[in-house]
Amino acid sequence: MKTAKWLSAVALVLTASMALAQAPAKGNSQNAAAPAGQAAAPAKKGPAPKTQAEYDAFKAAAALSDPEKVEAAANDFAQKFPDSDLRPFLFQQAMGMYQQANNQDKALEMARSVLKYDPNNAVALLTAAQLLAEHTHDNDLDKEDRLTEAYNDAHNALLHAGDLEQPQNMTPEQFASALEQLRGTAHEVMGTVYFKRLDYLTAIKEYSAAATEEKEHTDAVVYLRLAVSYDKSGNYESALKSAEKAMTLTQPGSQIYLLAEQEKTRLEKLATAPKPASK
Repeated sequence: MKTAKWLSAVALVLTASMALAQAPAKGNSQNAAAPAGQAAAPAKKGPAPKTQAEYDAFKAAAALSDPEKVEAAANDFAQKFPDSDLRPFLFQQAMGMYQQANNQDKALEMARSVLKYDPNNAVALLTAAQLLAEHTHDNDLDKEDRLTEAYNDAHNALLHAGDLEQPQNMTPEQFASALEQLRGTAHEVMGTVYFKRLDYLTAIKEYSAAATEEKEHTDAVVYLRLAVSYDKSGNYESALKSAEKAMTLTQPGSQIYLLAEQEKTRLEKLATAPKPASK
């Protein structure tokens, strides 16, 4: 589901993280001079290097462009600076790069590494949740464990979405939209967990919440799964509307379009089928 959209959210937080880490190790003043007669506002503490060596090592690692090299540098940095607040950011950078390279297993591994150092990181939580939910299958021996982890991570991402700070290169409107997408994606993941558990009524609630959060950014897959969930629950009218909505949000001939079209045809046949005579 919407990998490209979620990568934009990863990039958003990486931008904010890197900006915080670019301050020199010493003299990192975050307050402008206060007007005469007014007390300076207390600085909002963010992650920052404690020494020049830590700063230099972080900057060198963050400049790498290959995910494997960033991962190796992140592990090396974590060993050399075991009390650094910057450790999760390098793993987060590697996570985003692995996603761009479509290496989902390594992306999940990096997300878990981020959470080792920053358990409330909403981006890593949701990345792990999304990867787990989408890549868990009925024949997996650890299916329930993976779905439980996915649900818990998505739920915690919702709880900590408000912890994210607006980057300087984003307008308030852009940041608000990004947060809506983040929250919507969390509801999508929880909906997918219930969908794969065959709890279609709860899946409907979560997918509907996702559509409410994301508005025009809602993915066609959400409406396709809503259609199937309504269908399985016996609400054929809502199922048909959701299938038609899915078709409008994707390209004709795409896999999602064809599946939605197939569901629509099935539902239309149900609607026109003669009802059994009452006895």
